[in-house]
Amino acid sequence: MSLRVRVVVAIALVLLLGSVAGVGMAGWQARRALREELAAALTGGRQTVASAFEDLPRSDHPARDLRQLVATFDGNRHVTATLIDDAGRLRLASRPTPATPAPGWFNVLLRTPAPRARIAVPVVGYGTLVLTPASANDVGALWTELIDLTVVLAASLLVGSAVVWLTVGRALRPLADFSSAFVRIGSGDYAGQVREEGPAELTRLGRGVNEMARRLGAMRSRNRGLEEQLRTLQDEERADLARDLHDEIGPHLFAANVDAAMARRLIREGKTEQALDQLTAISAAVGHMQALVRDILGRLRPTELIELGLTAAIGELVAFWSARHPTIRFEVHTPADEDEVAEPLRETVYRVIQESVNNAVRHGRPGLIAIDVTAHPGGDLTVRVTDDGPPGAEPDGAGYGLIGMRERVAAGHGELTIARGEAGGWSVTARLPSPGRAGDVETASVA
Repeated sequence: MSLRVRVVVAIALVLLLGSVAGVGMAGWQARRALREELAAALTGGRQTVASAFEDLPRSDHPARDLRQLVATFDGNRHVTATLIDDAGRLRLASRPTPATPAPGWFNVLLRTPAPRARIAVPVVGYGTLVLTPASANDVGALWTELIDLTVVLAASLLVGSAVVWLTVGRALRPLADFSSAFVRIGSGDYAGQVREEGPAELTRLGRGVNEMARRLGAMRSRNRGLEEQLRTLQDEERADLARDLHDEIGPHLFAANVDAAMARRLIREGKTEQALDQLTAISAAVGHMQALVRDILGRLRPTELIELGLTAAIGELVAFWSARHPTIRFEVHTPADEDEVAEPLRETVYRVIQESVNNAVRHGRPGLIAIDVTAHPGGDLTVRVTDDGPPGAEPDGAGYGLIGMRERVAAGHGELTIARGEAGGWSVTARLPSPGRAGDVETASVA
């Protein structure tokens, strides 16, 4: 059963129950009013008979006066008068007003027991005058009124249900658009928009659905761009690895192979001293290749970060560049307790520092590079890398290194800011929320 039908049926049931309760209450009030009206009519009839009987003993024609007295009750809606002689025979009776017939069950419901009034005729031999309450006319009138009321209530119920049907249908019409929109969004079509109309609640819902579709579309476009950038970065990394393997390790492997062949020949010829020189050259080549392999592995994933921790990994990075650029001075500030930096954030912190230092060394001529990692209450982090290099052009935001850094920070629901440093050069600042708050930050950004 649809929501529209449920609402209309519920309202119709409420109206029907209210009508039945109203009719029942009206019937109870009518029954009480009828009882009071019959009692009043019987009292009035008693007074009429009592006044007539005061003069009856002095009348010269009592039979005529009795006929006239009974005739005064002809057409009375509430009381009938009958004259019963002393033998119990009916002598005279008034003619009641014709009543509209009502069903037997309705008569039973409204039946009001009322005693008859028996008044002895003050003339000997004329018997007794009996006044009987009559409710047939009033019950018939009430039955007619009930029929009219039922027709009015039925018409009101039908008209009200029709109005509710149309009103609810108009109010719920946007829900069909919402349903279609959700189906389209679920299938990946974010271009469609729903009409922002109807009640205020549905208007706000429609606005929210449109905004959700817009954001999902933008997110999909951004994801596609990131996927393309990721593929490009992967190709670049593969090319770098292939070049290093070919240009660095390949020649040393060839040289080691040549030295090994020379050492074998010299050993066969008994030239031990010369063979030892060749073995020493092989050992040097192998050591060089081991250093190259460690460097490649460090670029793929910093071993120090796993084995020694974040502070040691940053120290190894600083030592690497200090050995190659001794004129650059490094200042490093990290939390005394490394546990203040959540495990999921450590690699992001390291990569931000690594890329920032690489850019500062390669693209500027700094004399000082400051690295600061600050842990805030609640687990949030601030990573800042500044240098005092000479003023220069702003770092290329489309460079793969910066793109990768922005992606890492964005994946942690953080913010990355690149601005000119106070002492010259550039300042790179990353603000990272704790992993426990990352979901809240994401929800707040979508709301």
